[in-house]
Amino acid sequence: MLKLFIIVFFPLNMLMANDYISQRQDSMQKFNKLMRSANQMIKNNEINEDLSQIYTDIENIMIEYPTLFPDDSFKGKTKASEDIISNREKFNEISLQTAEIAKLASFAAANKDTKLLQQSHQNLYSSCKSCHSRFRN
Repeated sequence: MLKLFIIVFFPLNMLMANDYISQRQDSMQKFNKLMRSANQMIKNNEINEDLSQIYTDIENIMIEYPTLFPDDSFKGKTKASEDIISNREKFNEISLQTAEIAKLASFAAANKDTKLLQQSHQNLYSSCKSCHSRFRN
């Protein structure tokens, strides 16, 4: 019975970790695609509700993002650093700050506040760099 448990449990555990890794990668791909769309819209001076929605979508990604890093999800093909486990509060704080920046960008786009929008957009990029430099292998 113990052998069966070990044979079934370990592959199942690895599958669950890979599922979280896949979800994280999907989230970041969506985030990057949304940022590219936002860049293009800003360059084309398309400051409107569609742009506002892009930032709302980014906000939602970043609210969910910390839930995709359970302690047992650092096995397999991941670029995430295990430093997330020992610095969970800081990781969650950066994610929440990024969500707040996206919310501010959404507000700026909805209100056609170009100055606030450009600053918020730049802050989103800075937030990415900050998190990746600290929590990515």
